[in-house]
This record gives sequence, C-alpha cells and structure tokens, in this order.
Amino acid sequence: MKTLKLTKTSFLATIPILLFGISWLFEYREVNEIFCTSFFISSIASMFIIFGIGWVKDFPKWTIHSIGFCLFISLMLMNVSTPFLNRHETWGMLALFPLALTLIISISIHCSVQPLKQLLKQIKEEKNIIVFLFYGILPIILWMEFDEIYQLSVIPFVIILTILTALSVIIYLISSKKRVRTMTLILGILITNAIAITAITFMFDGTVK
Repeated sequence: MKTLKLTKTSFLATIPILLFGISWLFEYREVNEIFCTSFFISSIASMFIIFGIGWVKDFPKWTIHSIGFCLFISLMLMNVSTPFLNRHETWGMLALFPLALTLIISISIHCSVQPLKQLLKQIKEEKNIIVFLFYGILPIILWMEFDEIYQLSVIPFVIILTILTALSVIIYLISSKKRVRTMTLILGILITNAIAITAITFMFDGTVK
C-alpha cells in the first residue's frame, strides 16, 4: 500500500515537468499559440497547486520541489516581459501575485507554522532535500540553455530531457535508500545538462541540421 501511494504521488510530482516539456515541444511545431501558451501556463499553475498542497499537508516530500520553482519563476518573471500575453513591460511586482495568492489560500486553509517546521525537520534528517527543493527549476534551466535555437532537430532532445527529468523525480521519491536518492538528483542534473550542452554545441557547429 505504501509503495502504491509513493508511486501515485511521484507521478503527481512530475505533472508540471511533463506539461512544461509539452509546451517546450510545441515551440518547435506549428501549434496554435493560444494552445501552446495554455500548456505553458498550466505547467506553472500546476506547480503552484502542488506548492499549496504542500503547505496544507505540511510539505510531504513529493511537494518540496515546488518551493524552489515557485520562488524562482516569481523572481524571474519580475524582470521579463511576455509579448505573447500582450505584456511588453516587465512584470515587476505583479509577478509575485501567483505566489502571494497561493500562500494566502494555503494559510487560510492551514494557518500554522507547522509546514515550515516540518520542512526544516526533513532537511535536518536528509540533506539531499535541499537539492530536491530546487530541482523543480531544472526544466527551466534546460529550456533557457536552448534559448534562440529553433531547429526541428531540437525535438528529440526536448523529449529525452523531459523524460530524464521526470524519471529522476520518480526514482528519488520511490527509492528507500538515501544514497540512491542523492545520486539520482546529482546524476539527473549532470546528465541532462551534459546532453543539453552537447546538443547545443553540435547545432552551433552545424553538425545537427
């Protein structure tokens, strides 16, 4: 029963990653812009939902990667504009609205500092949770590495990177061994970035057409 529960929650944890991968994939296909944007927003919204669930449930392990993502995306959007949403000026403080709204709703449901205490307790017991806390931003980092590369040959790499990132999350969450969990995160970061850098190098060199 415990294994089944871990499997279910691990797959829930990968939903934002998979949605982001689909929206990233659509950038290289002739997909309706509204449809593409919907998947991109859904990937971000789903991570904020997981963050909210994490607060209400005292941050079970499968929700922890949402913390780093929500903080990172909020800070990042403060300094960017999104023309496809008719926003030509930087978002500024408006970018903090989703995070603030998520916190308000979550705290109204579960008004306690216990979520933070539980998070700190988990970090104290298992230091690799600090890495997992920020692991949620890996898809964005990989996406940024491919900035301004629009070749169709990128598609296989997008699929591979999305699968590897999601698979690392699943293995981390279902594994019962701390060493395996730690190595999963480290290898997930190193391997995906190695693949991305290699792919980008080949494309700039004209090896991949």
